[in-house]
Amino acid sequence: MQTMKVINHPIGYYGKTFRFNTFWGCLICEQKKSGTAELLENIDDAEKQRCIEAVIDPFKMCERNKSLGWKKVRHPRLARSYARLLTWLCAHCYPIANLLFISLRLNLFKNGCDASNFYYSVYPDMKIQHTLCLPRTIFISTTSQRFKEHGVAFIGTFLPTVRMHAWVVEDGMPADRFDKQWIYFQPVVMLL
Repeated sequence: MQTMKVINHPIGYYGKTFRFNTFWGCLICEQKKSGTAELLENIDDAEKQRCIEAVIDPFKMCERNKSLGWKKVRHPRLARSYARLLTWLCAHCYPIANLLFISLRLNLFKNGCDASNFYYSVYPDMKIQHTLCLPRTIFISTTSQRFKEHGVAFIGTFLPTVRMHAWVVEDGMPADRFDKQWIYFQPVVMLL
């Protein structure tokens, strides 16, 4: 089984360095050190190109064609149960959700947009969707067939508030057609 690659990208802000703790799922602030890690160090050229293409043109992403509904899923009960389990795990036990995210591939949907639309059908209340960005990102990344070759998941922060947000870019476009927040967040972690 191939695991997902985690690329940590510390951010310097007013003399402090902010980095994402991938085990606990939190942002850590420390005094700025010289020689902090660069954005795309220690990854091969294909992965580097995927990351660059995913963040290079946010205006193109804003204009994406918004399809309605989701295509037929192979195993709807499995997908619904997995979405609910993942949402519960992210709220109550992030390290286990993180383990699923890094190691599991279900490939239930053709692309991330279909996976995102299905997730919205499980949790249709738009008032709570801003709190579900992490489980939705994990769901999209682990159930989309195209994500493995053409997707990047991001966890970003909105400094100086230290608010965080997670989103997926697949084929150069955001997979979630309702997510309008991603443009305000600076990535601290990229997951391939």
